[in-house]
Amino acid sequence: MAKNKFTLSILVLFISIFAFSQNTDDLFLDGCNFVAQGDYRKAVKSFNKVIKEDSSFDYAYVNRASCYALLGKYKKAIPDLNHIINKDPKSQFAYETRGFALYETKKYELAIKDFNKILEISPENNYAYYHRGLSFQKLNNHISAIEDFNRAIGIEPSDYDTYYYRALSYFKIENYKAACLDLQKANKMGCQKSIRKLTRHCTDN
Repeated sequence: MAKNKFTLSILVLFISIFAFSQNTDDLFLDGCNFVAQGDYRKAVKSFNKVIKEDSSFDYAYVNRASCYALLGKYKKAIPDLNHIINKDPKSQFAYETRGFALYETKKYELAIKDFNKILEISPENNYAYYHRGLSFQKLNNHISAIEDFNRAIGIEPSDYDTYYYRALSYFKIENYKAACLDLQKANKMGCQKSIRKLTRHCTDN
């Protein structure tokens, strides 16, 4: 299973229990329907209207942030995620999404802080170990990256992306044998991008 691309489940929610105005509920439901259709731009417009009408409607911020992230508009997602975290400092969803957004905007040190927070809340969180490992890798801290990839593999051993990126860090510290073993594992699991590196670096190993 590949995790390099961002995936999340939008909260398509529970309208009937809210005590908001019918118009706000309808707008929110419209946004959720657009999400279900994969039309995230129209969904954002609906959630914008909800927030304009009722700035306390927190689920609209949650869903708008998710839509921004899915559209690749990470800088726009971050203020909504900040709002969510300010309201709920233990929101694992918000830290996961903000951490990913910070990673995608090359703010790796800040991303690591969010992944650290996730691991405080959920110590066996594979997502956090994997993405923190990627962040360490971008900072050329390959020892820490390998340690996190090890933990991620311990939790989810069938994710070929983790083996692939651990191999890249092994190459950087010149542990070619371990790198090639990881690339072979990733390739057997279906990771097509490992083939070129296997051919280039592992023929003689």
